[in-house]
This record gives sequence, structure tokens and C-alpha cells, in this order.
Amino acid sequence: MSVRADVETFRSIPIFSECDAVHLQLLAFSAVRQNFAPGEAILRQGEKGGAAFLILSGEARLSSAEAGQIGIAAPGALLGEVAMIGDRAYSISATAADPVATARIDRELFMRVAREFPEFGNAVFGVLARRLEHSVTELEATRSAFENARSFHGF
Repeated sequence: MSVRADVETFRSIPIFSECDAVHLQLLAFSAVRQNFAPGEAILRQGEKGGAAFLILSGEARLSSAEAGQIGIAAPGALLGEVAMIGDRAYSISATAADPVATARIDRELFMRVAREFPEFGNAVFGVLARRLEHSVTELEATRSAFENARSFHGF
């Protein structure tokens, strides 16, 4: 895949949607291509999130210890970005369902681009902040609905 095609793939990911093409070119050019065989772990829940993985081809099964299989990630999916950015552990596991090609974005690379190009960091962190705000609003609405729901006692 060409750097230009990778840039368009990066731009389709919500956290990079507001980033300048030049910054995405840096990420695309510097990302390490990594392939995974069927059954091979891409991310493991609980491990330190040192990298995010953009799926270029193939599919990955997503799972968690608590819920079992929770979905499938297809080309264009970015896995582990919040753990990578926040220097946290991965919250899910991802295993290659078939041969998977990825672009691995190491935390060091991401943070370097964010430091050297503050507008890139501001764009990414702005999207993440809005995503968090949206999640908090949804949780508050759910909490309110539960508080106002009728009791199940007596049924």
C-alpha cells in the first residue's frame, strides 16, 4: 500500500479525521508494517499499550476476559489507540482471524509527532476529549434512566 493510500486510511479513523495530511504522512511513512498469522495475538488484554495497530488487510477477533468474543475488526480499524496514547494497558485482546497486515504506530512515534507538531496533538486530543464527553453524557443518561425506573421488587 502506498503512503498516500495509508494517509487516506488514517484520515478515515475518527481520531485522525481532523489532522493535516502532512502529519498523517509522517505517521504513515514511519509506522512499521507488521503481519500476523491466523491465531496470533495482535494485542493482549492487560499488557502495556506500547503501540496501536491499524488493520490494513485481514480481520481480527476482539475479546475480553469478562465478555468473551465482542466483535470483529476489519481493514481500517485502529486497535489500542487509547491505551497507546494514555500509556495504559490494553482493555481488550485482538487475535488474527486470518492473515492480518497492520501498520504499527509506536507510542514514541505518536508522541514525537504530537510534540513536534502541536496542531496534530491538539486535533487528536480534541477528538478524544469530545469522545469522552459524549461517553460521559451517555453514562449520565443511563444512570438517570435507572434512577427513574420502577423497582422490580414485587414481581
